[in-house]
Parts: sequence; C-alpha cells; structure tokens
Amino acid sequence: MNCKKLVVVGDKFNEFANGKDVLTITQLELLTQIPANIIDKEHEIIIGQGVRKDFAGKVISNQPRNTIHGNKLKMCSLEKLVNDKKNEYCHKRLEHNVLIGPAEQIEQNSNLFAMPLLIDERCELMADHQTGQHIQGMLLVEASRQAFIAITEEFTYKQETGRYYVINSMAINFSSFLFPLPAQVHFEYLEKDVNERRGRFKAQVRVMQHKTLCASMDVSFTVYPSGLISEKEKSLSEMAMQAMIVEHQGTTLKVTHA
Repeated sequence: MNCKKLVVVGDKFNEFANGKDVLTITQLELLTQIPANIIDKEHEIIIGQGVRKDFAGKVISNQPRNTIHGNKLKMCSLEKLVNDKKNEYCHKRLEHNVLIGPAEQIEQNSNLFAMPLLIDERCELMADHQTGQHIQGMLLVEASRQAFIAITEEFTYKQETGRYYVINSMAINFSSFLFPLPAQVHFEYLEKDVNERRGRFKAQVRVMQHKTLCASMDVSFTVYPSGLISEKEKSLSEMAMQAMIVEHQGTTLKVTHA
C-alpha cells in the first residue's frame, strides 16, 4: 500500500491549504491531539513553507499518544525541521528571520551552491498579512540577499568575522509564482576580485520549485573590513547631518522673510 503524502504549511498559508492534501501546522496539531484512530492509513508529512518550529515541536510531542491509538503519521521531515539549524552566515540574529538552510557546494571548487528555502511565518516580512496562495515576492528578494551573504561568508571568507557588505546593484526578475511548497535557492559566482582591502563580486541567485524558475537575481556587491567601512560611514553620516542643518536653516530664513 502506497504511503499518502500530506503537505504541512504555516497558518498564514491557510488559503493555499483549502481543497488540497495540505494542512496548516495548527490543523495538524489539533489532529494529533485527538485520542482516537482517525488516521488509519499511513501518511508521510512533507514540510512546506511557513511552518513554525515551536508548533512543529508540539506536534512531535503528541506523537507517542498518536502511536498508541494507531495513528500512522511519518514525521521524519517535521523532526528534521525542529532539530536542524538554519543557515548561520546570513547576518540575522533571530532564527525565524533566516529564510535559507545550510548551503552545499554543488561540486568541489565550483562556483555553484544550493540551499533550501525555509520560511517561518513569524519572519519580519510576513508580520503584516498574506495575500493569495503564493509566496510574496519580497520574501524571495530577501532570501536571495541572504544567500549571497551566506555563501560569501562561509566559502570565500571562511567564516572570518568583521566583514561589511555593500550592495552596488540588485536586479530581480520574477518568472513564476512560488507556492508554499519545498523550494531551492541556487547561487552562482559570475565574477570575483578579492584582495586584502576589499572583495568585489558579481553573482546570480535563482529560486527554483519543481524544476521551475520562479525568480532570479543579478547582484553586484563589495565586501570590506568592518573597520574600514565604519570610518567611511561615520564621515558620510556627519556630512549628511551638516547638509540637513544647512538646508533647514535656509528653509527657516525663507519663512522668516516671507
């Protein structure tokens, strides 16, 4: 007998869940709290997008009770979500704001890398509301931004600390809707020019779902030692402050003489 697949998504993707073999994480949690044999066929859980780790942990804690009552849920992917860490190198402090998983180099010494898209619905870009069934484009922009930082930190600078990233240009093209299902982020260096003072890079990031290209970003960025850019930033901020004061004084004089 074939094992039926059941996708689980975050609660904010409830519209996507309607009419499909899809449950929100809260629906799954409620289902696993019922002390009865209501899942008599074997189901394998597939993790979609938006699932919160804390809610997933509650579902797993209910599983011993489900087993006693004969509920047949294979939760390996849910356990993996709870136990695995997300990408550590994308300059985010809160894990639920990290949108990508650990990266892998496609071939040794190659410029190609891949990582899973892992969206938590508590992330900063989903704090307001969710429109429609697809994932909003700004999430893919941020995932792509995190990808080029994470890859460069881990594989070019070998996890050295004290680096500051400056985006020179960033152009994104949306090719197809991406839905709250498993997806991959692919990264490729196009140009690298690195010396002791700075590193200049051009790269392309592609977001794929079921072999379909959903979004691609061409990005150019420069990486500096934090100390160097901090001094430059301090000087520029002081200049901006002085320009604002001069402009404000000019506006005040015009109002006074009116």
